[in-house]
Amino acid sequence: MAAVSNWKAKKAAAVPFASCYRWHKTTPYRDNKGDSMKRGLPIIVLCCAVSFTGMAPSPLRAAPPAAAYVGSTACAPCHGKDHGRWQQTWHAAMHRELNPAIVTADFNNVEITYKDVEVEGPDRKKAKISPTIRLSREGDSYRFTLVDRDNPANNQTYEIAYVLGGNWNQHFEARVGGAYYPTPMRWVVEDGQWTSKPFNDMWWVADGTPDGRPKKPEEMPKAKTGDATCDGCHTTGFNVARDRESGRWAGQKRELGVGCESCHGPGSVHAATKRREDIVNPAALSASQQDQVCGQCHSRVTNRQEKDLAYPTGFMPGMSDLRQRVTFWTYSANPKNFWPNGFSSKNRQQYHDVQFTSHARAGVSCITCHDAHAETKGNAQLRQDKKKLCVQCHKASAALYQGSAEERAGVGCCDCHMARIANRSDPTPKRKQHWDVSSHTFAVVMPRTAEALKMKSSCDACHEGADKAAKGDQVVRRQIEIRNKIAEVEKAMAVFEKNGTKAHDARKLLAAVKEDRSFGAHNPHKAMQLLQDALKSVATE
Repeated sequence: MAAVSNWKAKKAAAVPFASCYRWHKTTPYRDNKGDSMKRGLPIIVLCCAVSFTGMAPSPLRAAPPAAAYVGSTACAPCHGKDHGRWQQTWHAAMHRELNPAIVTADFNNVEITYKDVEVEGPDRKKAKISPTIRLSREGDSYRFTLVDRDNPANNQTYEIAYVLGGNWNQHFEARVGGAYYPTPMRWVVEDGQWTSKPFNDMWWVADGTPDGRPKKPEEMPKAKTGDATCDGCHTTGFNVARDRESGRWAGQKRELGVGCESCHGPGSVHAATKRREDIVNPAALSASQQDQVCGQCHSRVTNRQEKDLAYPTGFMPGMSDLRQRVTFWTYSANPKNFWPNGFSSKNRQQYHDVQFTSHARAGVSCITCHDAHAETKGNAQLRQDKKKLCVQCHKASAALYQGSAEERAGVGCCDCHMARIANRSDPTPKRKQHWDVSSHTFAVVMPRTAEALKMKSSCDACHEGADKAAKGDQVVRRQIEIRNKIAEVEKAMAVFEKNGTKAHDARKLLAAVKEDRSFGAHNPHKAMQLLQDALKSVATE
């Protein structure tokens, strides 16, 4: 696995690490009784904005001359295996023409009424309405009707043209006038229900009635077409421009879905010459460039040249710098998408999270763990079992964790270090809140930190209420004990080694704890036993 074996060589391309929290030597920990304990409580370091501009630049690759997009089918004759595997991924199915075989959502005469939807009136004043949509199917035609109960003459009916996604959520685009727009309804696959609030509120206008009025096609916002907000990432070889007559954004797509050329760049020259230097191989790029290949879509951005667009234009993997083409959203500018410490609270922001990490600084990239050609198994397209992915590098942590109470309970690395603290799906009648997106900061958000920042903690999946806070406090206290014991061992070793004799056994035992870097959190009992054995070793050597 080349992406794993060469990660150490890519440190030069890594990004600076913005810590979630650090140890502060002068901040005392106090328990619930107010008693001061030993110093060393981890305190919060707020990261309200990620410094994307601080990433070390990587040399850009020269673009093949006059390369054009040819579509993924052109890759199949020579790359049949990878092409076949890619066809089974959700990338390939990200944007499809309507076909009854792929629609899992319920259109069988369903009526949905949304509550408290805030919209504007003709006077630009905002009002809350409760609009209704009606879903129906006639043969292979799927439709939705925006209903005006007090004046049915205002009803607007549209036909579904495209299906987007379908693994977690299934959403749709409909043709309205001369453009395609994302529809107001979204289907949550796991719940088997429509969301309880609309995906967007641009379909209605306040008119003084409880349910408002459906907008007419000519009233739809020109900057909110699917071409402006969605299709730059859901399709391949997308070329967008503003229509001079209508003022709406419209684009030409070489291929529906995320195809080969989304990651490898336009392939016409390579398809003709068959030369490897005429196509981009992401595995040969620097780690930061590899991350940008994924980050072009797995991020929330505003196009720097065209503010209406929610994706980069003109980005070529390995040939251009994503940071020069977009402005990345941050907590300070877009607080609904982030927690106060800068961690993501919404989906499709993995690139933001990764920039926080020491993994990025060390040259570990997205494709170290993920294989874009792999069939979607368990949704993650991992190169191998997630535990094996972690322990191939974190060997000391794996050794210490072995035999812990958490391991015996079936808790793995990702349960805590990639806890689901972000959400993709809006509420449904079945579930008020979904937490269905794994954090990619790899940082554990402790309960007290979460309480202070009013955010999700990494412990929420297993612990609740007072138990959660108590367990978190217990972890912190044990870490303090381990840190103090480490200091005691190091002091004893220093005294022992004054005469030049090395405390080999003690050093080995100490290293087993320190190289884990969790200060005993992974297995406090084992860590303390190793340190006590180290002290005994110094005393007897």
